[in-house]
Amino acid sequence: MPETPPPKLPNFILAGAPTSGTTSLYHYLCQHPQVYMCPIKEPTFFAADDILARADLRPMLERQRPALQAYLEGRQRRREQVWVTNWDDYVRLFQDVRGQTAIGEASVSYIWLPSAAPAIRSKLPGMRLIFLLRDPTERLFSAYLATLSHKPDVTFRAWVLRAMQMGPDRRQSISRHPIPLDGGLYATHLKRFLDLFPSHQVRIHLYESYRTNPRAVLEDILVFLGVDPHQPIDMSQRHNETLVPRFPAVAGLRQRVLSRMHLPAWFPAPVVDRWRKFYYRRKSNFTLSPDDRRLVIDYYRDEILRTQDLIGMDLSAWLR
Repeated sequence: MPETPPPKLPNFILAGAPTSGTTSLYHYLCQHPQVYMCPIKEPTFFAADDILARADLRPMLERQRPALQAYLEGRQRRREQVWVTNWDDYVRLFQDVRGQTAIGEASVSYIWLPSAAPAIRSKLPGMRLIFLLRDPTERLFSAYLATLSHKPDVTFRAWVLRAMQMGPDRRQSISRHPIPLDGGLYATHLKRFLDLFPSHQVRIHLYESYRTNPRAVLEDILVFLGVDPHQPIDMSQRHNETLVPRFPAVAGLRQRVLSRMHLPAWFPAPVVDRWRKFYYRRKSNFTLSPDDRRLVIDYYRDEILRTQDLIGMDLSAWLR
């Protein structure tokens, strides 16, 4: 009787940071014929200990499980945004690998959830890790703009000060986005990984370089993954662009009446596109005041200096 071949497992992870270009990088890598990307973005399996430690999240995990099983069994083609906390389910996410040599997933919460680094090291010690780091002040402001869709009246300063006044364990919002302030503590988070993984298994790029010359950064990552760096990749499309409600009062009313309800999935794409262009505007219309920027820089100053020493890159621009 022939032996069952061993399962295909990921050998690299886009591990963060949030709001730093990982979504676009994920989609670019999906185009490469030698790369297989987990079809569910953000499975967050290796941070399962942090997720399961929250008793209030368990009902949501149970609600998600039928959709996950339907997808894994081929009964549902639509890919749900779900957390995967079971090893067998996680392995099945890679069941369609067909000869690709670079097998990866993208879960940006890994950088800031404490259980992730040791869990990856325990299960897959040869894992290659990719991090995109963004000026933490700009990253925080971008995260704030994303919240305006459901909290259109809160100011950036009030939003930041409230986070600063929370206790030392600020992971209460794990069910949504990373707590915004914690997401920028790069030195603290990266040290967990760099203490466990050799430097040749870790690749770190700055978002600012990625935005200026995305092709060069992508090619370096492809070399890191051991695949053809010259494979044509369409990088013209923007992914996960932050959009802000054009009319805050209307957004507030919609939030109170309809909560976070989205347009039905059966709406024609052109209708959805026109609605989005009418309802939202790009974040480039918003600027961070010098006083607010200084407030955040002062909060992150020590972390920025420690990150600079840790990764050997000049981060002085983040202090201005």
